[in-house]
Amino acid sequence: MEKFRIGIIGAGHIAIKMAHTLNAMTTAEAYGVAARDLAKAEAFAAEHNVARAYGSYEALADDPDIDLIYIATPHSLHYAHTRMCLERG
Repeated sequence: MEKFRIGIIGAGHIAIKMAHTLNAMTTAEAYGVAARDLAKAEAFAAEHNVARAYGSYEALADDPDIDLIYIATPHSLHYAHTRMCLERG
């Protein structure tokens, strides 16, 4: 069975918990992480075994290799980030 490739928007505390959860799963993988700062996303990816890092949330949402996106930003931003993801398919 192929694993679901999960992208994470945000690279803070909740994103760390999600990456740990995904890394323990057999049916999904932490495939990408996006932060507003590419260096932060790259550091997160290296530390948490994530294949790809993106310097914008839009870049992650545009990656056709990602199957599902987990939004790990503050609650007040969830609507905007969810809408952005839906608009990008």
